[in-house]
Amino acid sequence: MKINKEAAHPFIARVSDKTLLKNLESLRQKALDLGASGAEIIRAEQVVVDERVRLKCLIPRCLRAGETPNCPPNAPDLDLVRKAFARYTHAILLKTNVEPIENYSPKSGKNSSGVDKTLLFHQKSAKIVSEIERQAYKQGYYLAMGLGGGSCKDYLCQGLVCQFKDSGRCRFPLQSRPAMEALGIDVFDLINKVGWDMYPLFDGPEKIPCAISVGLVFIH
Repeated sequence: MKINKEAAHPFIARVSDKTLLKNLESLRQKALDLGASGAEIIRAEQVVVDERVRLKCLIPRCLRAGETPNCPPNAPDLDLVRKAFARYTHAILLKTNVEPIENYSPKSGKNSSGVDKTLLFHQKSAKIVSEIERQAYKQGYYLAMGLGGGSCKDYLCQGLVCQFKDSGRCRFPLQSRPAMEALGIDVFDLINKVGWDMYPLFDGPEKIPCAISVGLVFIH
């Protein structure tokens, strides 16, 4: 009996451009089904890695800098990041609306579980990124890689001391990942390329129409 090697080993099967685009569209739609307010298929070459973005984690120093293995100066080297990203062809860029905005202002206080609400700004988009990465893996794209926004110490550990830094064992090994900005990705540039609106939060939530959290999943 002749074995169909492609069927027996889906992770090494090569697909046509037509099939790839079909799979990408299904993942884009999945992101929307999971609660993303927008999702776009982009070319991987549209992702710009800029040293200045990485430095903004350190100048002025982010409160999370050095507090996790995913945050600068511990994040992967940018030369490695550029080489890796260059091997991909496509990605899914997604966003979630952060609502109500007032919950994420410095004066928002804590939720019913006693957690500072501002720590959860990127929680929803991070969950969607993790699920899209998982779905892509199941489709055979075993090198799919998802990235979120903000520090995993906020939206996963909710401000607790990073257990990996403390004992070498991450509380959330399958969900923890570097933020896009930690890898030097110019997120503002990406948002502009797909035509989404964005507003700075510095002036207070009452002065902007919406706030968004952005995630990115490299697929192929």
